[in-house]
Amino acid sequence: MTDERYEIRGKIGQGGVGAVYRAYDTQLRREVAIKRVLTEGGYEDAETATKNLLKEATALSSVQHPHICTVYDAGMDKEGPYVVMELINGKTLDEMVERGTLTYEDFREVAIQSQEAMIAAQDLDLVHRDLKPSNVMVCWLPSGRFQVKLVDFGLAKFSAQPSLQTIDHGDAVFGSIFFMAPEQFERTPLDRRTDMYSLGAMYYFALAGTYPFNGDTAPQVMASHLQNTVQPLHEVRPDLPKWLCDWVMWHISRNMDDRPESARVALEKFISDEASAKNEGAASPAPSSGPQLVIPQTSTQAATVAAGTRLETGTAPQPITPPAGGRSITASQSVRPAAAGGNPLTGATAIQPASAAKPTTHSHPVTSTATAASHTTPAAAPQAAKGSFFSKMSNTTKIVLASVIGAAIIIFGILIISRLSANNETEVFNKLVKQIEDPTAKDIPTSEEELDILLKSLADLKNKDRHAVLLRLQVAKAVDNSFNPDRKILSYATTDAISDTTRENLFQILSRRQNTDVISDLLAYAADHVDQGSSRVAIEAAAKNPKDDDFRSYLNILRISENSQVTKTAEKALQSVISNSYNKTTLTDQLLSTVDQILDESKRLSVIRLLGATGTERARRKIETSLKSDEDGLRIAAAAGYADWPNDQPFDALITAIESEQVPQVRRSMFNSAFELLTADHSHGSPSEAELKWMTISSIAQTDSDKLRIISHLVNANAPYSTKTLEAFTNDRHNETVKDRALRALDKLKNR
Repeated sequence: MTDERYEIRGKIGQGGVGAVYRAYDTQLRREVAIKRVLTEGGYEDAETATKNLLKEATALSSVQHPHICTVYDAGMDKEGPYVVMELINGKTLDEMVERGTLTYEDFREVAIQSQEAMIAAQDLDLVHRDLKPSNVMVCWLPSGRFQVKLVDFGLAKFSAQPSLQTIDHGDAVFGSIFFMAPEQFERTPLDRRTDMYSLGAMYYFALAGTYPFNGDTAPQVMASHLQNTVQPLHEVRPDLPKWLCDWVMWHISRNMDDRPESARVALEKFISDEASAKNEGAASPAPSSGPQLVIPQTSTQAATVAAGTRLETGTAPQPITPPAGGRSITASQSVRPAAAGGNPLTGATAIQPASAAKPTTHSHPVTSTATAASHTTPAAAPQAAKGSFFSKMSNTTKIVLASVIGAAIIIFGILIISRLSANNETEVFNKLVKQIEDPTAKDIPTSEEELDILLKSLADLKNKDRHAVLLRLQVAKAVDNSFNPDRKILSYATTDAISDTTRENLFQILSRRQNTDVISDLLAYAADHVDQGSSRVAIEAAAKNPKDDDFRSYLNILRISENSQVTKTAEKALQSVISNSYNKTTLTDQLLSTVDQILDESKRLSVIRLLGATGTERARRKIETSLKSDEDGLRIAAAAGYADWPNDQPFDALITAIESEQVPQVRRSMFNSAFELLTADHSHGSPSEAELKWMTISSIAQTDSDKLRIISHLVNANAPYSTKTLEAFTNDRHNETVKDRALRALDKLKNR
């Protein structure tokens, strides 16, 4: 790089191994970004640094797409390798989320543009491997629309076939731990589905404002990913369409086979689901024509509002807005002026200009209109009336005309009364919604009439106060004993007149209200609508309060449902009941009496897995018999059942089965179960007993991925048995990759 062409004008940022500078290209007269490897070294040698930086240039230069950062030049000079790239003036996605989670409209653009970028990359068999909010830039076009660009392909790899995760000099995994896929921790082969998982975690973060997989320490975050411990997005953002939340959760499935196969598949499903929702009348949130609570805009969208209203930014959804003075347009919408009235309580508005807007008032005064009887007739009127048209009418005609006028007056009066009633209802609605501005509010006294007003407002799927209404329903408490709010909400939720989205929202509210009296009704609804999506949500709501008495109902739903999502949810609910039960023997009897009656193989395997969670002797005998079955699927299910066992009792049986297993897929399932059993949060015996178990499982590990997985755990655990077990991987039985990793792990333990 010649000093004459590029003028360095300052440092933009710095990472662990490189720095990015703002520069000016004197030949093409444009600002650019220049990326260099740090001279003090983030890599172990300059050759590796050069290789990785130039690899990024190769990756980016191979993809020409408006949503991927463009590479202009690359080379080597006396200071080392460099890459000249497009300079993007904007903010990272995580900076956007700091001021508030994304609205539906803005998220739609982020999702579509990022998926389109990944389609271009995947068409070249390019796996990014480090997708996270800080690698997504948001910038603004002159038209006012915002544009998303993916950056930092430093870890990208061209790979038509799955490839292993790179390990850095500190024995850590490249990439951000909050957005990494489970296979990146397990050192198993990566492919495009790894990027889909990271995209999903990033989408969840953008909509929820929290990491989907969290923890106080790195091992806890890793465990959260590996165990798929995540709160469903629709519980965090009930104001969003259910199909959208499911689409995001699809990306972050634990198993790679359960995720979108590619960005193209994911984008096609997004567009298809959105179109289906619109056809069903459950489209994306949009400005409501119904009553709304007017609240202040954010700092970039100042508005005149009624005193006392406020919005907690940073938690409520906020539109993506350009720098001060700029105008913005959501790419998916037509250009229109900012709607008067500001944001509703959710803050979920389309991207609009930052100019101030005056709030509208929904309680309109009724304009008084004088009737003919109130006018004063001039003195000359009687003369004018002589011989008039009215005087020539027959009596019958006069009676008919008088009747028509009378009816018109009555109808007009009814309209006025209805208008006054509507205005009063609007005032009540605004008062009710305003009550939950205080985030600590709970058990707010609510009359039956007020509850009816709140429920009725949910019929409008485009009402942007939906989130506020749902929150208000969550804290409603009857003013007296004349009615039961939970029963009333349940009754409204199970009527055929409402949409599935509203029904599912109300089921979620019932689960948060934690009234166990409605659980049996929720399960009855789930059983009657067993193959519908709302059945799954009803089961989830009931399972928030797992009870032994409901075990048979969940088991019946699992047995009769043909919907795979419903059966999975029922199985999860059954596991929750088992883990909270003090009478696992009775639950075991119910499972054993059901397993032989089920003809569907997948459901029979589910029951076998559930038996493992009970930890009873009868369950152990059934699983051990299944572990010796001639059916591959039954042996896999038995191994999965042992993985959930509450102690290490089945470990020896699993090891014996692994040593004699001839089918690779079954053997791997057995090995995974044995590994999960040893890493579970329960006692593993004395230090010597634990060491023996780890030495045993290490001795039967066949693949490099299994060996590296064990080594990673031993380093993170830093247990008394770690050193001796790691030393077993340094002998000549293992290849250079495994030996090198084990030696570096031992060095790391010594330095702790």
